Amino acid sequence: MAFYKYSRRWILLQRYCKISMVVTVLLCLVLGCALIKRYKIPSLIKPTSSVLLTTEIIRAIHVNDNEIISARDMFSDSELHVKLLRQKVERLARKVKKSRSIILNSKTMFPPNYNVHVFYYAWYANKQVDGYYRHWNHSYLPNWKKDGQKLYPTGSHEPALDIGSNFYPALGCYSSKDPQVINTHMKQLKEAGIGVIVVSWTPPKFNDSPNEVLPLLFRYAELHKIKIALHIEPYIERNPINLFEYLREFFKEYKNHPALYKMKKPLGDKEVPVVYVYDSYLTPAIAWKELLSTKGNLSVRGSDVDAIFIGLLVDIQHRYHIKKSHFDGFYTYFAANSFSYGSTWKNWKSLAKFAVQNGLIFIPSVGPGYIDTQVRPWNARNTRHRRNGQYYDVAWRTAISSNTNYISITSFNEWHEGTQIEPAVPKIIPNFTYLDYEPGDPQFYLNLTKWWIGQFNKSLAKN
Repeated sequence: MAFYKYSRRWILLQRYCKISMVVTVLLCLVLGCALIKRYKIPSLIKPTSSVLLTTEIIRAIHVNDNEIISARDMFSDSELHVKLLRQKVERLARKVKKSRSIILNSKTMFPPNYNVHVFYYAWYANKQVDGYYRHWNHSYLPNWKKDGQKLYPTGSHEPALDIGSNFYPALGCYSSKDPQVINTHMKQLKEAGIGVIVVSWTPPKFNDSPNEVLPLLFRYAELHKIKIALHIEPYIERNPINLFEYLREFFKEYKNHPALYKMKKPLGDKEVPVVYVYDSYLTPAIAWKELLSTKGNLSVRGSDVDAIFIGLLVDIQHRYHIKKSHFDGFYTYFAANSFSYGSTWKNWKSLAKFAVQNGLIFIPSVGPGYIDTQVRPWNARNTRHRRNGQYYDVAWRTAISSNTNYISITSFNEWHEGTQIEPAVPKIIPNFTYLDYEPGDPQFYLNLTKWWIGQFNKSLAKN
């Protein structure tokens, strides 16, 4: 009986404790709601948001120990991602900002580094030289996202004041055929320490073909000790068979030119030209294999069309497409960090490791930023602000730390996508203010490129 009595008391005590805990929790919730309402503290948990509140995200929400941002400053998933990415860029950039600011304007010259390649576009035309505008008058592209909720500009830009770019070039709306412009570009490249321009290329008679400009490019490139490689664009009905024929014609004319960029074949002393292939994944690996494998029916290996072929890696599965296609290496092109797997900086070390394991060349692509809303006004989500060079700093630093032997720059003068390092100037027109490099001068990104190439040279010397 005594055992039953004490057991009964124990059970009652447990029930009392449970009820007390529930009441305490309810009181805390009521008190918390009252405090939130009284002091207007925003709730950290939004029922409509799928954002996971990790420690890092909570840090982003709290401005400091005494201040919490207002509810109107809460972010959507994509906005929060961009904010955290920006903060990470700033943290990493602070580590290099002080050391480079002292010598950014140094007049020290060093030979062009042929392990640094920059994407170059020779597709611009103006009325003074060509009789018409091309590319400066770029049209507004339709919304690929089919977003019917917003209205975006249509039609085309009207140079010379209104152009298809968020920046305005220091040389104005130039023609890519103008010898003075080409000479200026080559001089700027040389002074920045860049060794190779990778020229956007389509065969003769295709849109944007640089065929008429190439003789001038080769002439002035040789004068300034710059080398030239091809960047094969996805022209209409491009396939390994017709590419073989087009390259054969190109090499007939330029293969022995001293300005054509060449690299040594792996495990050999023979030097061959370098060919970048944009959107290479659009062609099945089995088709590329016929061209790039030593056993392929159309094999270029050992022929007069042999080259170092560099494919584009966008998604993670493209690693195996590159390998099965028998490309010699791969690059990432896009200047927007996290836009694709390949362009995401944090993936470069693993991509470099994959390249080493498979005997491939890895060429990460760094860029000063990205903005294309003057041709894709609906694409603001992919904008990557330059932040006075901080973005570029982190891209370079990450590329060098991946222990790669080659780095590409997107770009020298792709003005439509705002990735250019070519000098830009402030300009205001009715209804639009162009971006610029202030507080830096128009040469800021050429000088910054020069500084980073100096760091890359030191890294290469250690390897």
